[in-house]
Amino acid sequence: MNKLYIIKIGGNIIDDETRLSSFLERFADVDGNKILVHGGGKLATRVAEAMNIPQQMLDGRRITDAETLKVVTMVYAGAINKNIVAGLQALGCNAVGLSGADGNVVLSH
Repeated sequence: MNKLYIIKIGGNIIDDETRLSSFLERFADVDGNKILVHGGGKLATRVAEAMNIPQQMLDGRRITDAETLKVVTMVYAGAINKNIVAGLQALGCNAVGLSGADGNVVLSH
């Protein structure tokens, strides 16, 4: 059976172009099947603030109301995800970017 590597990165890497570039180079070099799961909360907070959408945090976690969900979806599934996909493609690593909503990958209430 083939191995599947699932690797998660957070906002500290996403927000630092040098660290992200270095990470993507190493990720592209991983042989076999792999999935990259990413965060990016700092950018979502900055975009929400620019749109005058107040952000609520509880113990370091975002309280996601309906307006914040729109921002988070736009930032995570849009800007951050496509930046990562483009970076991997530039390294010759074929990549597809999905969100949890695509193909009912993640179901939640």
